[in-house]
Amino acid sequence: MQVVVIGNFIESHKHLEVSSIYCVLGDLCVVTQMVQPGIYRCTALPQIPGNVGLFLTFDGHTPISQVITFHYRQVPNMQLNDGVTSINDEDKSKPDIMTQKRLAHLLFSTSGDISTVSSKLLPKAIKEAKRFAQLTSPFIENDWEKLPKSGCKREFPSYYACEDLFELVIKNKLQQWLMEKIAEGSKATNRDSKGQGVIHLCTILDYTWAVNLFSLSGLSLDFRDTYGWTALHWAAYLGRERMVAALLSAGANPSFVTDPSPENPGGLTPADLASEGGHDGLAAYLAEKGLAAHFEAMSLSGNISSQPDLGTSKYQVRSEEDLYAEMMMTEEEVCLKESLAAYRNAADAADRIQAAFRERTLKLQTEAVQLAKPEVEASKIIGALKIQHAYRNHARRRLMKAAARIQSHFRTWRARKDFLNMRRQAIMIQAVFRGHLVRRQYRKILWSVGVLEKAILRWRLKKKGLRGMQVESIEVCKDNLLLQGSISASDSAEEDFFKMSRKQAEERVQRSVVRVQAMFRSYRAQQEYRRMKLTHEQAKIEFSFGDATGLH
Repeated sequence: MQVVVIGNFIESHKHLEVSSIYCVLGDLCVVTQMVQPGIYRCTALPQIPGNVGLFLTFDGHTPISQVITFHYRQVPNMQLNDGVTSINDEDKSKPDIMTQKRLAHLLFSTSGDISTVSSKLLPKAIKEAKRFAQLTSPFIENDWEKLPKSGCKREFPSYYACEDLFELVIKNKLQQWLMEKIAEGSKATNRDSKGQGVIHLCTILDYTWAVNLFSLSGLSLDFRDTYGWTALHWAAYLGRERMVAALLSAGANPSFVTDPSPENPGGLTPADLASEGGHDGLAAYLAEKGLAAHFEAMSLSGNISSQPDLGTSKYQVRSEEDLYAEMMMTEEEVCLKESLAAYRNAADAADRIQAAFRERTLKLQTEAVQLAKPEVEASKIIGALKIQHAYRNHARRRLMKAAARIQSHFRTWRARKDFLNMRRQAIMIQAVFRGHLVRRQYRKILWSVGVLEKAILRWRLKKKGLRGMQVESIEVCKDNLLLQGSISASDSAEEDFFKMSRKQAEERVQRSVVRVQAMFRSYRAQQEYRRMKLTHEQAKIEFSFGDATGLH
């Protein structure tokens, strides 16, 4: 898609029209072509539908124009007048259409009529199915009421209306399908020809409302497909952040691994799949949650003893932050603080899980020695194992204490540095304010002296003011009378001197202006100017740093 940008440089920057100019659309930067002076053309690369910033730049980062909003639209597949396909590529939409077909086929082909087999169903199961229908029916009825208004305020309303209608039909059918499974007492769902279940297909299509229906039905959200992938695995691999959030909120386990394969004998966690898909932030979040879930599972199973719970101790998955301190931070600082907290929590959970593994290994070794060796020899071996285990724990505690002490010293140094910086700035502000007060008081005194001077001069006419009153001797007055004649004689020569000096100064100014103008005709001169400017700015920064630290 071609984008045309129209605009003119101001008069003092007209020479920049022939420079290499780039156009930034969101996170992408493309080269522009000058059609004619003031008109530039570029090709917009495809992006996710939504609003992005558009501006012109020389280096790909710094805007040289106004930043405007550029809207990427999601246009349906349709043929234009000249037979060219629209922006939404047909091959790109094929997977979603095929997944929708597979989901519809799975729902409609595996459902039956409850009334035909109602005599074989348990009363308790029928009661649970009715309760599920009572909980979910109001939401679906509300969606049916909103359907006639959907798509009216968007472009291509017929396309969006069809999409909304299909999604609502699938939602209604999924409710009936889940109600049948509840009535039958089934805890597992069917898979299609490719080995995926309903929850997996809904995850691929990013139907977040399906998570709520599955959660209310009591069916497992961790149901695996043929390859051992859960819905959370698919959501992580595809980068569906909203779906991941919905699954985690509903109780999906982020520590499950897929079935082993020759490439990955140990299987893959959702965090591994997210990293493979290029979603690094999502992978880090899932890794932290996976460690917390693993630790909680070990605690419930009794494999971790004499350890406080991760959610109630000081080692919380998400540490509480001071609201005021967070408000005073910039966005970059907040992100850094959250990243450090996530790292601390993940490292602590991993360390405690490994400690639990070591304790379990010691316990198994002790039991094996007791069964295989005589009592005296076994007691010696067990004592040696316990000493080794105690030494490892002692060394680990020493490392943790040393790390805590280092962190404490660093926080103290950082707090002192911030305090000294704030104090220095406060002293500068106080000095400027005191100078302002003194100058204002001086102006008041000066004004009072002027008023007093005028009043006295009116009383004593033809006399000098208080600021100019001087006591002169008689000899000095006589000398002044003799000099007045010589001054009138040299007025003409002194006037010629000042005229000549003024003319020379004007010529110097004109030459300076010409040199600045000549710089625009030489690219090498412009480079030298730019290099000099950067060098000067760097020197000013170093000087200000030297003032702050006292070093020059």
